[in-house]
Amino acid sequence: MNQVKNNEELAIFHLDNLNKLLRNKANQYLSAQGIDVRIEQLPVLFSIPDEGLPQQQIADEIGRDKSSVLRTISNLEKEDLVCVTTDMADKRKNCVMLTPKGRALARLIKDKIVNLEKVLFNSLKSPEHDRFMQVIKSIGNNLQNIHII
Repeated sequence: MNQVKNNEELAIFHLDNLNKLLRNKANQYLSAQGIDVRIEQLPVLFSIPDEGLPQQQIADEIGRDKSSVLRTISNLEKEDLVCVTTDMADKRKNCVMLTPKGRALARLIKDKIVNLEKVLFNSLKSPEHDRFMQVIKSIGNNLQNIHII
Protein backbone atom coordinates (compact mmCIF):
# COMPACT_ATOMS: atom_id res chain seq x y z
CA MET A 1 0.00 0.00 0.00
CA ASN A 2 1.22 3.52 -0.73
CA GLN A 3 2.25 5.93 2.01
CA VAL A 4 -0.86 7.55 3.53
CA LYS A 5 -0.65 11.32 3.73
CA ASN A 6 -3.80 12.01 5.76
CA ASN A 7 -6.89 10.40 7.23
CA GLU A 8 -8.96 11.36 4.17
CA GLU A 9 -7.18 8.60 2.28
CA LEU A 10 -8.16 5.88 4.77
CA ALA A 11 -11.51 4.15 4.33
CA ILE A 12 -11.64 3.21 8.02
CA PHE A 13 -12.01 6.87 9.02
CA HIS A 14 -14.77 7.43 6.47
CA LEU A 15 -16.60 4.30 7.65
CA ASP A 16 -16.32 5.35 11.30
CA ASN A 17 -17.60 8.81 10.48
CA LEU A 18 -20.44 7.36 8.40
CA ASN A 19 -21.37 5.00 11.24
CA LYS A 20 -21.60 7.85 13.77
CA LEU A 21 -23.55 10.06 11.38
CA LEU A 22 -25.96 7.27 10.46
CA ARG A 23 -26.63 6.37 14.11
CA ASN A 24 -27.24 10.01 15.03
CA LYS A 25 -29.55 10.66 12.08
CA ALA A 26 -31.45 7.40 12.58
CA ASN A 27 -31.96 8.16 16.29
CA GLN A 28 -33.14 11.68 15.43
CA TYR A 29 -35.51 10.26 12.81
CA LEU A 30 -37.00 7.69 15.19
CA SER A 31 -37.35 10.31 17.92
CA ALA A 32 -39.09 12.69 15.50
CA GLN A 33 -41.52 9.86 14.69
CA GLY A 34 -42.35 9.57 18.41
CA ILE A 35 -40.42 6.32 18.79
CA ASP A 36 -38.38 6.13 21.98
CA VAL A 37 -36.05 3.32 20.93
CA ARG A 38 -32.42 3.84 19.97
CA ILE A 39 -30.97 2.39 16.79
CA GLU A 40 -28.47 0.47 18.94
CA GLN A 41 -31.36 -1.47 20.52
CA LEU A 42 -32.86 -2.61 17.22
CA PRO A 43 -30.67 -5.67 16.61
CA VAL A 44 -31.90 -7.11 19.92
CA LEU A 45 -35.52 -6.13 19.31
CA PHE A 46 -35.53 -7.47 15.75
CA SER A 47 -33.79 -10.77 16.62
CA ILE A 48 -36.55 -12.04 18.92
CA PRO A 49 -39.02 -14.37 17.20
CA ASP A 50 -42.60 -14.85 18.41
CA GLU A 51 -41.62 -17.91 20.45
CA GLY A 52 -38.78 -16.02 22.17
CA LEU A 53 -35.06 -16.74 22.50
CA PRO A 54 -32.59 -17.32 25.33
CA GLN A 55 -30.50 -14.24 26.14
CA GLN A 56 -27.25 -15.97 25.19
CA GLN A 57 -28.64 -16.97 21.80
CA ILE A 58 -29.64 -13.35 21.11
CA ALA A 59 -26.08 -12.27 21.94
CA ASP A 60 -24.65 -14.96 19.67
CA GLU A 61 -26.99 -14.14 16.78
CA ILE A 62 -26.27 -10.41 16.76
CA GLY A 63 -22.57 -10.74 17.56
CA ARG A 64 -22.56 -8.72 20.76
CA ASP A 65 -21.31 -9.66 24.21
CA LYS A 66 -23.85 -10.94 26.68
CA SER A 67 -23.49 -8.02 29.13
CA SER A 68 -24.31 -5.51 26.38
CA VAL A 69 -27.34 -7.55 25.35
CA LEU A 70 -28.47 -7.84 29.00
CA ARG A 71 -28.34 -4.03 29.40
CA THR A 72 -30.38 -3.59 26.23
CA ILE A 73 -32.91 -6.23 27.31
CA SER A 74 -33.22 -4.56 30.72
CA ASN A 75 -33.97 -1.20 29.06
CA LEU A 76 -36.48 -2.78 26.66
CA GLU A 77 -38.12 -4.57 29.59
CA LYS A 78 -38.52 -1.26 31.47
CA GLU A 79 -40.38 0.07 28.42
CA ASP A 80 -42.63 -3.05 28.40
CA LEU A 81 -41.31 -4.09 24.97
CA VAL A 82 -39.93 -7.47 26.09
CA CYS A 83 -40.51 -9.83 28.99
CA VAL A 84 -37.94 -12.18 30.47
CA THR A 85 -38.93 -15.55 31.89
CA THR A 86 -36.96 -18.48 33.29
CA ASP A 87 -36.70 -21.41 30.91
CA MET A 88 -38.66 -24.25 32.51
CA ALA A 89 -36.47 -26.93 30.91
CA ASP A 90 -33.22 -25.27 32.02
CA LYS A 91 -33.60 -22.93 34.99
CA ARG A 92 -30.17 -21.40 34.24
CA LYS A 93 -31.52 -19.85 31.02
CA ASN A 94 -33.70 -16.80 30.64
CA CYS A 95 -36.02 -16.61 27.66
CA VAL A 96 -36.79 -13.21 26.13
CA MET A 97 -40.09 -12.63 24.37
CA LEU A 98 -41.61 -9.59 22.73
CA THR A 99 -44.66 -8.20 24.46
CA PRO A 100 -47.63 -7.27 22.26
CA LYS A 101 -46.42 -3.64 22.53
CA GLY A 102 -42.89 -4.72 21.54
CA ARG A 103 -44.13 -6.75 18.57
CA ALA A 104 -46.23 -3.85 17.28
CA LEU A 105 -43.38 -1.38 17.78
CA ALA A 106 -40.88 -3.67 16.01
CA ARG A 107 -43.18 -3.81 12.96
CA LEU A 108 -43.64 -0.05 13.00
CA ILE A 109 -39.91 0.59 13.32
CA LYS A 110 -39.12 -1.76 10.43
CA ASP A 111 -41.49 0.25 8.24
CA LYS A 112 -39.88 3.51 9.41
CA ILE A 113 -36.37 2.16 8.74
CA VAL A 114 -37.40 1.13 5.21
CA ASN A 115 -38.62 4.71 4.64
CA LEU A 116 -35.40 6.13 6.08
CA GLU A 117 -33.30 3.93 3.78
CA LYS A 118 -35.30 5.18 0.79
CA VAL A 119 -34.32 8.73 1.75
CA LEU A 120 -30.69 7.80 2.40
CA PHE A 121 -30.28 5.97 -0.89
CA ASN A 122 -32.48 8.10 -3.13
CA SER A 123 -29.44 9.36 -5.05
CA LEU A 124 -28.39 5.80 -5.96
CA LYS A 125 -29.86 3.98 -8.90
CA SER A 126 -30.87 0.36 -8.30
CA PRO A 127 -27.65 -1.19 -9.70
CA GLU A 128 -25.55 1.20 -7.60
CA HIS A 129 -27.56 0.34 -4.49
CA ASP A 130 -27.20 -3.38 -5.21
CA ARG A 131 -23.45 -2.98 -5.68
CA PHE A 132 -23.18 -0.92 -2.48
CA MET A 133 -24.96 -3.68 -0.54
CA GLN A 134 -22.62 -6.30 -2.04
CA VAL A 135 -19.55 -4.26 -1.07
CA ILE A 136 -20.60 -3.67 2.54
CA LYS A 137 -21.57 -7.32 2.98
CA SER A 138 -18.21 -8.36 1.52
CA ILE A 139 -16.34 -6.02 3.88
CA GLY A 140 -18.34 -7.40 6.81
CA ASN A 141 -17.51 -10.98 5.82
CA ASN A 142 -13.84 -10.10 5.46
CA LEU A 143 -13.81 -8.50 8.90
CA GLN A 144 -15.45 -11.58 10.44
CA ASN A 145 -12.76 -13.82 8.97
CA ILE A 146 -9.70 -11.68 9.76
CA HIS A 147 -7.55 -12.79 12.66
CA ILE A 148 -5.55 -9.74 13.73
CA ILE A 149 -3.49 -11.45 16.41
